[in-house]
Amino acid sequence: MNIKKTINIFYIIYTIYIIMVINVTSLTFYMIFPAIALMWINYFVFSAGYSVNKGSNMPVLTSKCSNSWLLNRKKISLMTIAVFSILFSIAAVKYYTGQTPLSVFKNLANNTSLFYEYQLYFREQQRYIFSLTKIPFIFMLFYIKLIVFYSYISFLIVKEKTTKFDKFYLILITLAHIYFGLARGTNYEFFELMVLIIFVILSKSIKLKKFQLPLTALFKIFLLGSLMIFISYIGVSARGVNFNYYISQDIQYDPNGVLSLLSPFLSFVTIIIFGYFGFGFFYISTYVCELWFSSIGNFIAGFLPLGYYTFRSNNLPDIMRNLVDMGARWHPDVALIINNIGYLGLLMLCFLIGVFAKHLYNTKSKGPIIYFTSFIILLQMISLPVGNFISASSASKLIVALLFIVWVWKLFIKVRIKL
Repeated sequence: MNIKKTINIFYIIYTIYIIMVINVTSLTFYMIFPAIALMWINYFVFSAGYSVNKGSNMPVLTSKCSNSWLLNRKKISLMTIAVFSILFSIAAVKYYTGQTPLSVFKNLANNTSLFYEYQLYFREQQRYIFSLTKIPFIFMLFYIKLIVFYSYISFLIVKEKTTKFDKFYLILITLAHIYFGLARGTNYEFFELMVLIIFVILSKSIKLKKFQLPLTALFKIFLLGSLMIFISYIGVSARGVNFNYYISQDIQYDPNGVLSLLSPFLSFVTIIIFGYFGFGFFYISTYVCELWFSSIGNFIAGFLPLGYYTFRSNNLPDIMRNLVDMGARWHPDVALIINNIGYLGLLMLCFLIGVFAKHLYNTKSKGPIIYFTSFIILLQMISLPVGNFISASSASKLIVALLFIVWVWKLFIKVRIKL
């Protein structure tokens, strides 16, 4: 698939959404424009890398569907994989939240905040501290996420026809993935799954020569987006949060805004997902205006690796906590990457990702590993302006590390690998 077009779709949606935010809050276009501009600059640099790589001088990869290790598994093997996913999910939930499946569903029935229970147990047991006993559970979550991502891509994109047993297998591993998020009272696992399904739909629907999406595909994406918003609302409400249009100390709801007056429902939807998809734009704009461009020293520091630590003996996230009301929200990936490798490093990263994305696109025989890597690229690129879709999860970081090893092996050590 053309991953560049898919990223473009998400960035257009981001832009439309942030314009909706402007029309329902105290934020103005001038206040948010730096973040919108930065997002599109990153995209154009990614596109430049994508365009530069006209063809590939790298070895030809053999990654046929018939050689995929997962698609060649017998039913008993797939059931074993699914059962281990469920068992690992139950064990990981017990370790991180202290709950069993029975207690999880009991708390759901009693309207007990699973998020509060998770946070309380997490702090009391100091699960945030790395230890040897934590390693097996990190790898359990890595196994679950790896299997879900790889299985969806293998059975729904690469395989020509999905059987009833394939669908049953996918349901089982999906339950394992969702159960972990449900037990923690978080929406992140649902969000990952929705993006994965959208990726599958787009991969099967986008024509390579002429961009066109069938109405059925657009309708499916609309339904998924609506479902994601609904799940987000239910999940946050289950934590005991009452939606009263309060956003933060820095941003206020504007009942006289254009969108507020035209459609109270859309304005409500815009506000309830702001913490996930809007706050990053406000954060980045504040960074650009109040920190990066505030002095010559800060301007130079923003371009250099560890620049703020070198110039101010402090890292970027800590500085930003004094400039914006963070609450429980994420520092967007743009800020974290700039903090580590500088803005020049961020641009170089976007360019190299674009080059590699085009190499994947140019590969003639597209097996699961090609689509899997493209999906991770998509997840990282849509994460840049709004959150930490990969860097916040140890399982996701292990997947990136695994893919890096696989591609180094495929391209430079041993070309033929059955993935």
